[in-house]
Formats: sequence, structure tokens, C-alpha cells
Amino acid sequence: MAPWMKALLIASLCLGPVLGFLAGRATQAPASTDLEPILRELAAQRALLVSLQTAQQGPSARAPSGDNLDTAWLRSEIAQAVREALEDSTPPEAAPKTPPPEPSPQALAALQEGHRVIDNAVAARRWTDEDARALRSTLSTMTASQQDEVLRRLVTTLNTNTLEVRTHGAPF
Repeated sequence: MAPWMKALLIASLCLGPVLGFLAGRATQAPASTDLEPILRELAAQRALLVSLQTAQQGPSARAPSGDNLDTAWLRSEIAQAVREALEDSTPPEAAPKTPPPEPSPQALAALQEGHRVIDNAVAARRWTDEDARALRSTLSTMTASQQDEVLRRLVTTLNTNTLEVRTHGAPF
């Protein structure tokens, strides 16, 4: 490469960014003239909002600020908040808790049968229409808590993909 070309290349590499920076600075509009009307409008809106807020709350609802914290005002605000909370809450009824009735022997047998149906399906790794029919027939004689137990076990087993569902319709 000729020495005059090297000098031209170095000069263009140095002068290019400098001239670009200067051209950008010269065409940039001063930001302060554009923002002044907007800042004035925002200040007017803020003053309007503050005046509306104080008019809505009234003079007694304003909290003291700064170093002159009024403890009497604070106590009255806390007392009012506690009163409102107590008025809103309803006392819990003192109903005597009776233990759930013991499941009948038929319900216990149905629970064992439901678990057996699920165990057989897990061993076969599939859930068929026959399994669903057998489980439905046992669910009718179970208590509500037993039904929840068996259905929770079945759904958990189905969700872990332990069983392949081969039913035409609902799996239970």
C-alpha cells in the first residue's frame, strides 16, 4: 500500500467520528425549551390534584407531617381502624364439633375394592372401561371422605402417566 493511501486512511478514520459528533451536536435542538410548557402544565395539574384531595378528605383527615406528630390524632386513627375491623368481623359460631360417623362395613369393603381396582390397573399399566365401571360401582357405597381418597389416588396416578387411559369417555 502506498504511503499517501495510508495517510488518507488514517485521516479518514480519525476525522470521520469527530465530524459525525460535531454534526450531531450542531443539529440537536435544545431540550429545555421543549420541556418548559410541559413542566408548567404538570405543576398546575399537581396543584389541582392536591387541592381536590384536601377538599375531599377535609381538614380533620389530614395526617400531621414533619416533626410535630400529633399522638392524639394517631391514637384516634388507630382506635377508629380497630372499631371498623371489629364491626366488619363476625364472631365465629361455637358449634360443637361432632366426630364424623364411623363408616359402615359396606363402605370399608367398597374402599378396599376401590384401592384393589386401582392396584390392578397399575399392575396392568392401563385404565380401561371395565376399571372405570368397577370403580363407579364402588364409589356409590363409600363415604364422601373415602370417595375423595380413592379419586385423589386415581387422579394422581393418571397425572404421573403411570396408567395409559383406554376409556371411551370419562376415566371414572
